[in-house]
Amino acid sequence: LSIKNSRNFAQSGYRFPGGQLVMDTGDGNELSIENFAFLIDSKDETSVKKIIDDGDLFKGFPPLAIAGMHTNGTWVLEKFGNKDNLSIESEANLKDLAMHLQLDVDNDILEDSKFTPLMLAVMFGPPRSVEIIINKVGKEGLLKKTRKSYDAKLFANCRNDDDIQRHFKNNGRHQCEPCQACALM
Repeated sequence: LSIKNSRNFAQSGYRFPGGQLVMDTGDGNELSIENFAFLIDSKDETSVKKIIDDGDLFKGFPPLAIAGMHTNGTWVLEKFGNKDNLSIESEANLKDLAMHLQLDVDNDILEDSKFTPLMLAVMFGPPRSVEIIINKVGKEGLLKKTRKSYDAKLFANCRNDDDIQRHFKNNGRHQCEPCQACALM
């Protein structure tokens, strides 16, 4: 497994291509992931809360999962995240979201599903998002696995970011089975 492009999706200077990833807000308006990122950046608590409360999804991923990947999304996790809504597993695979955000991820991961906000933050978010989510979901959240049995610890080992990996350190590196791709990085 590898996560080749682990930049935060809203890092300074990065702008999303075209608005292809769209979410129906239920009121006839459409909200793109770019617009949601703008709401996060502008700290529009009312709009962000409504999107979370409405249970809207971005290509199968809840707004808190998207916020966990966003450089400035930590305030959203702190204000609106809790053990339940930060433990939600996605039904969608990662392919459409990764294509839209131009994330370079192995096909094996792209085809997987049941990602939690923690897993996505570990792969693509800032270290502070990972810390906030871990503090809110506890050990149960750390033990969740994708459909293909990958967990946040494995993604942390593949990320190559000491600030993220430190949250998962105990008895050495956890390597995936059967590919052992992490050993090759």
